[in-house]
Amino acid sequence: MPPRAWVVALLLLSALMGCATKAPLLTAGAVPAGGLPLTAEHTLTAGDVFEIRFPFSPEFNDKVTVGQDGTVSPKLTGSVAVGGLTLPEATARLKTLYAKQLRDPEPSLTVRSYAPEVVWVEGQVAHPGVIRSEFPLTLERAVTQAGGLKPGAQGSEILVIRRDDAGHVRAYRAPLAPAAGAVDPLLKSFDVVYVPQSAIGSINEFMADYVKNLPFAATYQIVPTNVPTPVLTAPQILARPP
Repeated sequence: MPPRAWVVALLLLSALMGCATKAPLLTAGAVPAGGLPLTAEHTLTAGDVFEIRFPFSPEFNDKVTVGQDGTVSPKLTGSVAVGGLTLPEATARLKTLYAKQLRDPEPSLTVRSYAPEVVWVEGQVAHPGVIRSEFPLTLERAVTQAGGLKPGAQGSEILVIRRDDAGHVRAYRAPLAPAAGAVDPLLKSFDVVYVPQSAIGSINEFMADYVKNLPFAATYQIVPTNVPTPVLTAPQILARPP
């Protein structure tokens, strides 16, 4: 579905639910005040089925299904994580892998079956666990679907944890009640929303331990990110382990 159609559908859902906060009309990859990059496109999720076609090497055409851990296993490449990626991001990742086997590969990806996006909400919420949604979720709506914050939860210290298009795991501070002028960010499939009970002093130290419990396959480099508010530039990388 085109990005514009996703945004329109999300806005219609907001009207039906009577929500006062509207989804941000920003382009994919934009960084609003608060620092969490947005995406207005469908992101690949568990159960999505897509075809991979090669215009000049049709014998390598393939059809794969995204697994519960966000991976697929196309011919020639073996297992590769695509969960949470947009179609262009997944195409770029697969092209890099196919280039090791084929000369000048130009894979074309087409989604044939869409599944509900999955987001995990953990920590100090009434009903932690997986949330499945036919529409892209915003942070506020995800927390609401998880039953809302428990008394004493640190809504200003929420972390959104995701893999970027390079496969790195990043953590973004995303307060539930952002500063004036900020927007309620759209989440990506396979995002983990963590609501802490107390303030997180060091994202690096927290992630070094928490990444072991992530619900998706996290055999990736951890790149914790902390972006002060407000900010409109790309997220600043705080640490890159050797």
